[in-house]
Amino acid sequence: MNHLVNLTKKELKELLTPAALIPIVVIALIFVLIGSAVGGEVSNATGAQKIGFVNNDVPTPGETDFSLTVYEGIINFYNTTYGLSLDDKNAGDYIITLDAGTAEQITQEMIDKGIGAAIGIDPGFSDKINTRDPNVPGTISTYYVFQNKGLVSSATGDISTLTTFTFISHEISVNLAGNDTDAQFILTPVVMSGNPYTNINGTIYNDGVTPSLISSSLQSQNTLVPIIIMIVIMMIGSMVISSMGNEKENKTLETLLTIPVSRTTIVFSKLLGSAIVGLIYGIIYMIGMSVYISNISGSIAGANLSDYGLGMGIEDYAIMGIMIFLAIFCGLGLCMIMGAFAKNYRAAQTMLMPITVLAIVPMFVTLFSSWSALPTFLKGVMFAIPFSHPMMAMNNLMFGNMTLIFAGIVYMLIFALVTILITVRIYKSDILLTGIGKGSGKSLLERRRALLMSGFAYIRKQK
Repeated sequence: MNHLVNLTKKELKELLTPAALIPIVVIALIFVLIGSAVGGEVSNATGAQKIGFVNNDVPTPGETDFSLTVYEGIINFYNTTYGLSLDDKNAGDYIITLDAGTAEQITQEMIDKGIGAAIGIDPGFSDKINTRDPNVPGTISTYYVFQNKGLVSSATGDISTLTTFTFISHEISVNLAGNDTDAQFILTPVVMSGNPYTNINGTIYNDGVTPSLISSSLQSQNTLVPIIIMIVIMMIGSMVISSMGNEKENKTLETLLTIPVSRTTIVFSKLLGSAIVGLIYGIIYMIGMSVYISNISGSIAGANLSDYGLGMGIEDYAIMGIMIFLAIFCGLGLCMIMGAFAKNYRAAQTMLMPITVLAIVPMFVTLFSSWSALPTFLKGVMFAIPFSHPMMAMNNLMFGNMTLIFAGIVYMLIFALVTILITVRIYKSDILLTGIGKGSGKSLLERRRALLMSGFAYIRKQK
């Protein structure tokens, strides 16, 4: 029994080292922060949102003005759904009155005031209801502005508007009850006036498309790329760092460095080979997961993004490929720097943790939010992480954010060059073999002599 306890203690001491525990704790803290951020995004999306109110109705003098009843119905919706205490005096905090006009004018005012959805009372609304004719109900129009604020926020506008319409219809039905009104008319005094007007990238569409349909179609594409990049970065990073740990443990790295080949060539060969493998892995995963997601989401109604100016052309996919390749190169540069300080294979595994964190964080952020919806601090963090740029690229390409695209490409190029230069510097120094601050001048001289002899032996063997 004592032997079991002693051996278990030995294993625990070897496994529970600060180098192994610190990355785990950091990842746990990051997940807590991500959970708080995502929870805040969901809370904001499902909370009370501002809604626009457009009144095009001019009732006949002396007749009931049912536009006031519509306003009361919207107030009732907020009070019942969100537990607010709105009245005619403070309702303006959530119900924003917009000027009457064309769909283009109304949606532009919505954009200026940061409103995603609006309800418009059509001309003759009150007069139609005052006729009490079941064949002539009052009509209400709906207006939407697609706001690219993430998977949750983008889809809530039209859902809340439909719920508001139910409250409006109920409020008018209560008003009409008991006035010798036809029962059928009381049940449906108000109807939607045709298809909604939806503003997408400055163009008005009136074919039935809504923000939730666009968001549903974007979801599969915006989910695919971040997950693929995260998987590829983690797999390739693990391969590179583990390989360097094995080379150090088996002393093959020392032999490699004695070959009469430029250290820069060695670094570039390792990076280029791993980058090509990473790109191949990415393509394979992309094909597999695209089929998987398309089969799962095939039964979900969505919109053809190309019909609304959100499709991607050949040049867009070329840009995506370049950004993914650069992201892999940046990741490999970081992995080679981290792997240079790994003493053996076991130590190499812990070196992967920081790279994993840098891949996971932007993946979660891009899944639940968008660049435009992030606070300034998080924008800076996301921009500084090279892996986040290809994760955001597809969304930015669809919505024409080319400045962010090209800024990301330039940043990743600089980042990759810097990591390559650092890696070459490490390979040209003795740190790769002796570590930092270890070894004396005598031991270093002996090591160099041993390396030289092993190099000559390798050359003779090759001949």
